[in-house]
Amino acid sequence: MLVYHPAFDIYNCVYRILQLLSYMKQSEVELDRLRIWDFYLTFPNEARKISYPNSLSELKQIFKRKPDNPYEDLIDPKRIIERMKPYQMSALKCIASYGLIDNHLFSKNIVRRTDKSIPNDLLRKFDELTVEKENILKLIVGFNELPLYGKTGLKSRTGLIEFKYDQR
Repeated sequence: MLVYHPAFDIYNCVYRILQLLSYMKQSEVELDRLRIWDFYLTFPNEARKISYPNSLSELKQIFKRKPDNPYEDLIDPKRIIERMKPYQMSALKCIASYGLIDNHLFSKNIVRRTDKSIPNDLLRKFDELTVEKENILKLIVGFNELPLYGKTGLKSRTGLIEFKYDQR
């Protein structure tokens, strides 16, 4: 049986990552942070499982309710983000080959947009957001200030990527 899901589509991943990079406030982002953001853009219902800091309690209220469809609830999100990793990496390598992100920094697990512009047709598409995706982008901007590492960092709060052995 063949089943399609955008999480495992390289072209859809390229689109999502470019969308995330166009909405982020900072000039560069850690690779793992971008992967986590992509996960939540793909699976917005999973945002209710995040351990929110007190400063973002208003965002917690937005994502509080359970999904209407029980099939949208992931059983093992850690496994899914690991299955997404090869697609995310291939998408980022594709974006780097077009010169839209800095290839040298990417080899150091940092993603930085270059000055090369994204086509206007694609930029207009980025603005066509569902309410869910708009809320996820608000969440991403809110989580910009959180450190990636440590017990209060993004990795720990989401539980998606192991953080215990990080060297930072």
